[in-house]
Amino acid sequence: MNPPSLTRILLVDDHFMVRLGLSAVLSREPDLEVVGQAANGKEALELFDRLRPDVVLMDGVLPDMHGFEVVRLLLSRHPYARVLMLSVNDTEEDIHQAVEAGARGYMPKSSEEDETILAIRRVAAGHEFLPPEVARKLAVRKLHSALSERELAVLRLAAEGRTNKEIAAALGLGGASVKTYLARIFTKLGATDRTQAVSIARDRGILRR
Repeated sequence: MNPPSLTRILLVDDHFMVRLGLSAVLSREPDLEVVGQAANGKEALELFDRLRPDVVLMDGVLPDMHGFEVVRLLLSRHPYARVLMLSVNDTEEDIHQAVEAGARGYMPKSSEEDETILAIRRVAAGHEFLPPEVARKLAVRKLHSALSERELAVLRLAAEGRTNKEIAAALGLGGASVKTYLARIFTKLGATDRTQAVSIARDRGILRR
């Protein structure tokens, strides 16, 4: 009987103990092999160039950049790369950003061992893998209109408690323009005021808490 073909994996996570635990779990599988470990995005890109793994198991938040930014950079260099995001953040926006960047799958870090291994094998085989709850959040996100960069900038300052006048000064806008941007933000988020808009944006992952 022929031995199973090996799926070579690059682990990317800034926490050593997380990488250690994942490596120990994956090493028990005869068809999976961890060939490299990276603690940040820069290391991940460099190691992929050198190792060319079959699957990258990517943390969603890294010290130097967000996981989806690493995915975007990686795929711009290696369009064939297969990335499975494994993140503590599983909001609608986190999932959307990762999938838009080109990740083949998205798993919460709370996922069970068997499901994570299944996801790796599915992604290695060229398929996508989204658990039902993740798929549901992604579907909900697709129903929402995305905020523009300017709208996000206004919302971030509003979340800091800045007045319209302060937001206008910070962004080089007129007072009327700030009111217009806020009205658009409220409409897109289904909010009636600043407080509700900030709360909704944080729940969806558009703003970080």
